[in-house]
Amino acid sequence: MRLTHPLFTTALATLVAAAAVLVAPSSAWATKGPLWINGRRHHNPSGCFTVMGRLSMTNRTDTAAILYRGDRCNSRILGALGPEQRNTWEFVGSVYVQ
Repeated sequence: MRLTHPLFTTALATLVAAAAVLVAPSSAWATKGPLWINGRRHHNPSGCFTVMGRLSMTNRTDTAAILYRGDRCNSRILGALGPEQRNTWEFVGSVYVQ
């Protein structure tokens, strides 16, 4: 009778789980639902949206939208708008949705 070492079993399970994540279709993590940015509807949005100015946003997606000061979603984070929320800001540079 051969016993498997618990550390080996855990490591193998971790590798199998990581492989499953890497080969899973990207739609599993895609944002679902509409996001309105200044009156324009984006269905199942993803990525960075440049705004540069006043922002009125309604988030009906299943994830938060992150607000940035700069135009490429790589500057200072101003805040976030969660699912089923809406708000208006005077100046936002860009919005990122996963």
